[in-house]
Amino acid sequence: MTVDSVITSVLGIEDFAGYEQNVYEKYQEIAEREIITKLNALLSNSIFLKILKQWGAQCACGFLEYREITIRLKSGRQWKVLSPVFLKAKPKRKRGRSPKRQKGALRHLGLELLGIIKRISPALIEICVSMAVLCPSFEVAANALRGLGIAMNEHLLQNITLRFAGLAKNVRIECNGDPAWQKPGIKILICVDGGRIRERRKKRGKRKKGQKRQGYHTDWFEPRLLTISQFDENGKKIKSITPILDGSCGSFDDFFELLKEYLLWINLDEATEIVFSADGGNGIWSRIDNLISELDLINAKRILDYTHAKQNINIVKKIVSDALKLSSKEIRNLSTQIRELLWNGNIDGIADLVRERLNGKRKAPKAALKKLNDYFGDHSKFQYKTFRDNGLPTGSGTVESAIRRVINLRIKGTGLFWKREHAENIIFLRSLVLTGKLRNACRKALGVVRNMFDNNIIGDLSLAGYSV
Repeated sequence: MTVDSVITSVLGIEDFAGYEQNVYEKYQEIAEREIITKLNALLSNSIFLKILKQWGAQCACGFLEYREITIRLKSGRQWKVLSPVFLKAKPKRKRGRSPKRQKGALRHLGLELLGIIKRISPALIEICVSMAVLCPSFEVAANALRGLGIAMNEHLLQNITLRFAGLAKNVRIECNGDPAWQKPGIKILICVDGGRIRERRKKRGKRKKGQKRQGYHTDWFEPRLLTISQFDENGKKIKSITPILDGSCGSFDDFFELLKEYLLWINLDEATEIVFSADGGNGIWSRIDNLISELDLINAKRILDYTHAKQNINIVKKIVSDALKLSSKEIRNLSTQIRELLWNGNIDGIADLVRERLNGKRKAPKAALKKLNDYFGDHSKFQYKTFRDNGLPTGSGTVESAIRRVINLRIKGTGLFWKREHAENIIFLRSLVLTGKLRNACRKALGVVRNMFDNNIIGDLSLAGYSV
């Protein structure tokens, strides 16, 4: 008797993988039939309809009729439901103008209230959004979904993703919510940095004769990312607490306003350590200083990333070695000497070394000292040995890693051009997915519509025995 025949006699099918898939599909269909039955019962309930009519009056929508439509649940299978349809009131006609065709005139307020977007259930939205932001493009994501048995074209997938992002950004801070950020005695590391992607900006002016499309500009711009993580007494990141990760494609001031909102939500008053870390980019540290002043964070530490400091001090080293035409061994010795002074935060010692070694030279001392003054002017941000001895981190590696994982692997690449608002949506959603917070975001975002209701209305519905 062969192995295949034994497996077939017990499972009824030749391979275990096929048997497992069949069982899941069987019971998933049973579960979805129950969901559709309950959903139809809720949508046809007279109390629920009364509440929808109250909401419709606020939205300038009137109840029209019940219509049979199809929605898709987690498996991707289509199911029929009887949904109450509301008609949006026509806008007032302006004198001398014919009314434009009204978009979105018909609304399924019952489905909207339950978090069903584009006739897609919340559980399926979670799967779609995850695929859309993890895959390199919407087209690849749509193909991956088809491989899972969920038929969806890339345009619908993009529409769902961006619409969900719009809802989630209304509760942006709550999406990253975690009780661990409200505990007393926490040690917080705040890092900021920027990436580089290409913007898709439509060209202005009249289209040239014979040209099918107007075309667009593809200039580089800098999306900015923030990470807020907790560290232990040794300055190491606490991996059991997922960091707050988010970004902005707006102005520098908009980005720091977003950072401020997150910091106001965190329990900073009882935090034992608050550390800001970044590279030496233009405009970063002046805004960090303003933020520290606005939030009255008197004991906050400011640390310029050690890796970037080493890269910039190497420029000083190269100026000295080139001017003196040092050998490889002498360059290594000079590098060790300068690195040791940098680690100890002795920037003045490096300046003295430059003056001593370049004594008698004309241009080299000025160039080296200018670099020291421009980048290493505030010596308090370079006391790395003191930081390490006090159990503080010495770099912004968390945000450097996040730039690669969030921006470079999804929205930066050959032939990729983005509108700023779309790029920010993908950065926001990808950050949620990579930190494992998408499910929480789905609960918060898809409940935004429900929050529009008065507590008494929700109370009436709950008394009727229906949970929304």
